[in-house]
Amino acid sequence: MLCLPHRQLKGLFFSTLRASFASSLRAPWALKALGIGLLLSCLATVSPSQAAERWQRAAVLADSFMEVALKREYLLGSSASLVRWQKPITVWVDSQLGDSSLQRQMSEIQFRHLSTITGHPLSFVPSAREANLRIAFIARENMTREAAAYVGKQQAATPGMRKALREGVCLTLFKTGPDHAITSGLILIPADYARQKARLVDCVVEESAQLMGLPNDSDNVFPSVFSDVTVDTWLSPLDYVLLKMLYASELSPGMSATQIRAALPAVIQRLAEQGELSHAIHRVRQGSLREWAGD
Repeated sequence: MLCLPHRQLKGLFFSTLRASFASSLRAPWALKALGIGLLLSCLATVSPSQAAERWQRAAVLADSFMEVALKREYLLGSSASLVRWQKPITVWVDSQLGDSSLQRQMSEIQFRHLSTITGHPLSFVPSAREANLRIAFIARENMTREAAAYVGKQQAATPGMRKALREGVCLTLFKTGPDHAITSGLILIPADYARQKARLVDCVVEESAQLMGLPNDSDNVFPSVFSDVTVDTWLSPLDYVLLKMLYASELSPGMSATQIRAALPAVIQRLAEQGELSHAIHRVRQGSLREWAGD
């Protein structure tokens, strides 16, 4: 029996229903019932693979991971080694501008959500001295000064950094050790400018996810907070799986693109068997800022 794609079948089914009522005096009911029965049969035989989202395909997951994990925003065409945290993350929320209580609450929910997804230990500390990750809500006019204080004036003056400070709403910076593990991180969120652009929550969600070790933005990765063409503020099911992949035991900091490509099929297969792909749309919401916001 010839079956059409699922969306076409749905449209054809309802068109057939409308037509059957409109022509009830001209066509025998038996023929109409037969036609509707055939359509229902086609609908019932749509396989799980046909119904699956595009991002759930192994090839799409692998390509998406390579895009956001190994490339670097504002350095076109570059490819680097895998980076991620190895030691526990200690976060200090540095509120210099805006509602400090709200900023801390959003930061705590978001980072604890990321810790739950990745399985990587994380805690909040009361001072900069105890932290290896600082999320700073500052004035936009102080962005360049804060970035230079962290990476040095020479690095802050490079074309890529100047472009990031000029074009970006918020900014993520991190440092790595000889083993390519992330040793410290800084998230700069200009609270005044981010609110003006209605991007305050977006900044918290996207920049924190990038600082886990997925630093690149790419329009080839969709739907995702790492894509500039997405309209979603929140972590997507794809983002959830990419974070799971990043902290998989089969991967480690310093791995090259070739090594990662070779390891990813086993990672994706294991996550699929654990239901992480099929249940990502529900699991990504649990304990999230989206759940907290009631969206």
